[in-house]
Amino acid sequence: MNRKHYLFDVDGTLTKPMQKMSAPFRDKFLKWMEGRSVFLVAGSNLEKVDEQVPTEVIENCAGVFCSMANQFWRGKGLVYENEWFPAPDLLASLTDIQELSSYTNKKEDWMEMRVGMINFTTAGRSSTRQERESYHKWDKENRERESVVEQLSEKFPDLDFRIGGQISIDIQPKGYNKSQASKWVREDYGGTIVYFGDNCGVGGNDYDICFDVIENGGIVHEVKSPDETLSILNNEN
Repeated sequence: MNRKHYLFDVDGTLTKPMQKMSAPFRDKFLKWMEGRSVFLVAGSNLEKVDEQVPTEVIENCAGVFCSMANQFWRGKGLVYENEWFPAPDLLASLTDIQELSSYTNKKEDWMEMRVGMINFTTAGRSSTRQERESYHKWDKENRERESVVEQLSEKFPDLDFRIGGQISIDIQPKGYNKSQASKWVREDYGGTIVYFGDNCGVGGNDYDICFDVIENGGIVHEVKSPDETLSILNNEN
């Protein structure tokens, strides 16, 4: 039997950006999960996943990939993780970009080291929900993140730079992206992979896994909200 394995991005796909999964969504999702093989594939670390996703949902998952799939947890056991130590010239470039950004409401916590990656934002990770929405709107008009990705991709060709969430850029060595999750599930379980994400276009942090899934006969759903995710799931066999 060709079993399906469902892989889900978290932020923007199962939850609203940087928010906890709603109770109504949790109840419907848990019911839908029954008898299905489900994995989470988050850009954030495990601590943040635990904050956003209820324990009962995580416990019903076959596994949780964190930090752009640079870390994989099955139950309470760590299956693998990738170490990476960014070069000083990359850190210096990010510092310059943050200082020279024309965005006016910048916070100090603009870079976070995660397993196998860096999460970078000129806005600052402590931005409130409203401030994140303000930056997202500003970025759509000024295309700052696109410009930064283009600039750094040229300067550091051995790294990948992917736009994620409302305010950030995920940085990792080439290959250290979410496609590690789909490759691992396919090699370990076989079957067909179905992926749900909200940043599936070129340059988005779901792009690599979407490309891998489609190339290998799987299915990709690009969604704009948890409500859209749930609507699609309601039609799944």
